[in-house]
Amino acid sequence: MAAENRRADKSLILPTDPVAEAGRKILAGQVRRMRRQEAGSRSGEDIESVHRMRVAIRRMRSLLKLIPDHYQDATVSRLEKGLRDVARALGGIRDLDVLILDLENYASALPPEQLADMQAIIDRLDRRRENRRARLNALFDSKGYRRFLRQLRRFAKTPGKGARRVKVRSAPHQLRHVLPLLLHQRMAQVKAYDVVLPASDINDLHELRVEFKQLRYAVEFFRPVLGASADRFLQSVRAIQEFLGRIQDISVFIEAVSRLKKLTPEQAALLEGYREARQAEQDRLREQFEELWTRFNNRATQRLFSDALLVLR
Repeated sequence: MAAENRRADKSLILPTDPVAEAGRKILAGQVRRMRRQEAGSRSGEDIESVHRMRVAIRRMRSLLKLIPDHYQDATVSRLEKGLRDVARALGGIRDLDVLILDLENYASALPPEQLADMQAIIDRLDRRRENRRARLNALFDSKGYRRFLRQLRRFAKTPGKGARRVKVRSAPHQLRHVLPLLLHQRMAQVKAYDVVLPASDINDLHELRVEFKQLRYAVEFFRPVLGASADRFLQSVRAIQEFLGRIQDISVFIEAVSRLKKLTPEQAALLEGYREARQAEQDRLREQFEELWTRFNNRATQRLFSDALLVLR
């Protein structure tokens, strides 16, 4: 038990940690999450394995974008390239995972005589997914991937590795001094969208979703050193991010099925009905978004964010 406590203490983020070392602790946890999902991503037995591995990688990339000034440029560039390569391979599979699942849900309400045609479409997409999984597994088996993992683990486990040297002792470098500015910058990136909302197109909403995700990750990374109001603030951020996520998923679904060729007339009619249903859903969600955005921008929600930072001294 004592040994476990010592290991836990090493991973605990403290307000007095140098930003580079706090980031290293966070990244080490995400590396462990990523590695735990590799076997499931290889096999495809649980589609959530790809999703969880992808999220861990997204979080690491988000962290490196949040605090790049605290690491050497070459270190950030090398890690980002390796993470990006794996993220791309996982992303192609994940897009098909969610599309197939959505088509299956849509098919559950179809009359029996249309199920065979829908299943043929799903089987076609499943074959495409397996081809992408084969490419993912080839990446996992490559020397380059194994070399990247060694570099990533070494960076995550070695205090000071790849960190920029603090040349002036009085320069802000501890988490308690730097974090308020970092989080306010993330919040500013989100709130700046009030100049284009609610009259916005799908691309604006997608970009806003990305900014919400970056804000969410940043607050979650450093939740251990923030005030209790951070939890309620995160609830609001997650809700709006998931709402925007569904809007974006529908755009991806519509584009993906629109690219399918060599369909029978029956299959083409099925997919046209699917596109129309999803477009109607997206239109409803876009109409509802203004209320969510207004609620996020009210004083109560913004105060939760401000209060969460007051404990940093």
